[in-house]
Amino acid sequence: MKKILILGAGKSSIYLIDYLVEHAATEQWEITVGDLTTELALAKTKGRPHTTAIAFDIKDEDTRRATITAHDIVISMLPAILHTTIAEDCLLLGRNLVTPSYISPAMKEMDEAVKTKGLIFMNEMGLDPGIDHMSAMQIIDELQAQGKKITSFRSHCGGLVAPESDTNAWHYKFSWNPRNVILAGQGDGGIKWKENGDVREIHYPQLFSHTSAIDLGADGVYDSYPNRDSLKYISEYHLDDVETMYRGTLRVPPYCEAWDCLVSLGYTTPAGKTTFIPKEEAIAQLDLEGRPEIQYMLEEIGVFDAANFPHDVPPAESLQKLLEHKWKMQRNDKDLVVMVHEIDYLDGGTRHHIQSSLYLTGQDGEHTAMALTVGLPLAIVTKLILKNQISLRGVLMPKHKEIYEPVMRELGQLGITFREIVT
Repeated sequence: MKKILILGAGKSSIYLIDYLVEHAATEQWEITVGDLTTELALAKTKGRPHTTAIAFDIKDEDTRRATITAHDIVISMLPAILHTTIAEDCLLLGRNLVTPSYISPAMKEMDEAVKTKGLIFMNEMGLDPGIDHMSAMQIIDELQAQGKKITSFRSHCGGLVAPESDTNAWHYKFSWNPRNVILAGQGDGGIKWKENGDVREIHYPQLFSHTSAIDLGADGVYDSYPNRDSLKYISEYHLDDVETMYRGTLRVPPYCEAWDCLVSLGYTTPAGKTTFIPKEEAIAQLDLEGRPEIQYMLEEIGVFDAANFPHDVPPAESLQKLLEHKWKMQRNDKDLVVMVHEIDYLDGGTRHHIQSSLYLTGQDGEHTAMALTVGLPLAIVTKLILKNQISLRGVLMPKHKEIYEPVMRELGQLGITFREIVT
């Protein structure tokens, strides 16, 4: 029997757990799910065969390590900041690890030690990051194998609300961690990309005013804002001669314009005291006199109500509390995942363009497209690791053919497919 430990049973874990449970008898797996309380874990395991639900306290080092030791592989669905603690234990105890999060500097530093121990620490294995890498590398590797020169790579992804469940002026509801939405674009390092040979760099206060429009025809029109440091993917994707490299996050307009107002008012600041700005003053400061639509969006979420922004609470904390109520996915709501790759390449002297897009609607407020596209890649790669079907070792992301090929093939069989248009 192989024993799988899943830490964290939040919004994105339902399809991950269901897939592993479905295959448990055939593959001879035992699955343990740990969360803050046994009840939270049990809500996802549902007492099914081959499952155990436990309370997991990451601060309890002895119990934490004993729990990890009792399993063959760990899937961390915990907040990204906690992955390092789990990774250090997995390295010490000789256990493989899978996460959906970006490879942090601390995780990257473990690479040689992980290789020495013959382990796999598979990161960036969800939707974005995850399916974005795998679907992009499928196209890139095929084009380069044919001797074609890629000149431009632009990729965009958004976790949105489906049109039939779109009931607010922002055209947005939370299908994943609200905190990550509130703090999007903040953190270490600048926001960088390459455009027609020139490196562009902006800082957080400018982020939501630097958008580009994406027209998917019948699938809608979106705004894309830059996602972190796109430049590092030039080498990761083997695109050393590329003239444009851009990765962005999608929103339905005019979300970005209105969110830019929240940034300017200081309401996305994660620390310190809040200085509330009354409506008239805010409208003047933001120059919104002729923009009733944006005024209405801000009014709709309660930005002009002083009671929503107490002075002694950090602004981002108050905003998150407010929006978690306003933008909550209701039981019958459906979310929407949109991913688009735009790739220009030269075939001889002829220029071509590929648009490869994923447009996926969830079932309801729990069985979301976000949970599906985050959970299934994690589950599939866990199966590959347990069956010894990945030869690579170290701290990895799924840019390698031996990883992305079987994962994308099975995702296609499960209904996660891209539509490709070549012009």
